[in-house]
Amino acid sequence: AENAQHHLAAGRNDRVAATLENAVALTARIGSITQEMRRFARRGSGRIEPVALDAVLDGTLLLVGDRLRGANVAVDWPARGQPAVIAGRVRLEQVLVNLLNNAIDAVAGRDDPRIAVLVEERETCVDLIVADNGSGIDPALGEEVFSPFVTGKPDGLGLGLGIARDIMAQFDGTLRIVPSPLGGAAFMASVKRA
Repeated sequence: AENAQHHLAAGRNDRVAATLENAVALTARIGSITQEMRRFARRGSGRIEPVALDAVLDGTLLLVGDRLRGANVAVDWPARGQPAVIAGRVRLEQVLVNLLNNAIDAVAGRDDPRIAVLVEERETCVDLIVADNGSGIDPALGEEVFSPFVTGKPDGLGLGLGIARDIMAQFDGTLRIVPSPLGGAAFMASVKRA
């Protein structure tokens, strides 16, 4: 809304329209996420069905794009044309948003902050990998990073990765730590192909 005001003041009406369209789309996503969180809090599982991975990636980028740009992070993003997977769209976006936000935190302050989102197809599964070139995961933490209230961040709550792993389990998928092709940390979310 503030961007729209600035564009309006500068007479860039085309940008006002684009900014407002973006705000409407973000508001709709916030509404969907809020509904999913309420279902999750009530222990409801929501719908698990074939979803277009392109749509999940688009929704994820819509939610974290401003933060990525603001942090000046270089991002390798998957090309369009990804396969469909068996999941809940909003919950899979929630997993990716959590992993990307963690990666952004991990590369903060680096001279060359870089994140890669990779999609690797296997016969029955699709692996979504979020990798960064940060300092990596403290070996003392290891798999404990998935436990509630365990965090490597000074101001972290230690809930995000545990929730993300629970969501992946609802899809009969997995979330695990893997070696990072960028040298920092990497997480792989594996989900069934549709």
